[in-house]
Amino acid sequence: MRNLWTAVALAALLAACNQSSSASGEKATSDSGFVPPVEPAAATPTPTPAGFSHVKGEDLFGYYMPVTEVKVGNFRLENVTFAPEDDFNKWEAGEQGGPWGPIMFDFVDVTSQKGENELGQPNYTKTIRVLPTSYKIGGGNLQFTGTDVTLGQIQFDGTIDTAALKRARAGEQGAETETVLRTGLSIGGKPFKNLSFTWYGGD
Repeated sequence: MRNLWTAVALAALLAACNQSSSASGEKATSDSGFVPPVEPAAATPTPTPAGFSHVKGEDLFGYYMPVTEVKVGNFRLENVTFAPEDDFNKWEAGEQGGPWGPIMFDFVDVTSQKGENELGQPNYTKTIRVLPTSYKIGGGNLQFTGTDVTLGQIQFDGTIDTAALKRARAGEQGAETETVLRTGLSIGGKPFKNLSFTWYGGD
């Protein structure tokens, strides 16, 4: 009988200890001492820009060429084009018709036939141009979203090295291969991380 009362007292003592641990916010353990891991909180997605805005006076005009291939299916990104600042002002004032925009993503279908452009240079005959549905630009920071029926949604979040851009525009030796733009990019949900772009001023 004495052993029975001892066992009951020990059981009550253990139950009180477990309640105390739970009340203090400590995670209860199993008999083996294992503590279940805490699930990490979900990462907060990067917010996409709303509307269209750029810092006045910033001129980013030119063609930004990817250093490594960016390809989804048959479509390869040829360049990201930034128009002169006046085109940004017109776009933000509501002049958004036509095939051109202040920021444009140009893709080519590498399986399509090749032709020649107005300069006699070879090019692919099937292309996709993606115009912005929103963007925010300023202080070297760039955010862009756009949509295409074939490629899906395009999201772009990067930074421009303004000093490198200045050297490239000045035509300094070696500047044509210098990284001017670094960015992450998502095309139809497919991520491309740590992309680098050089700058080309056009013909």
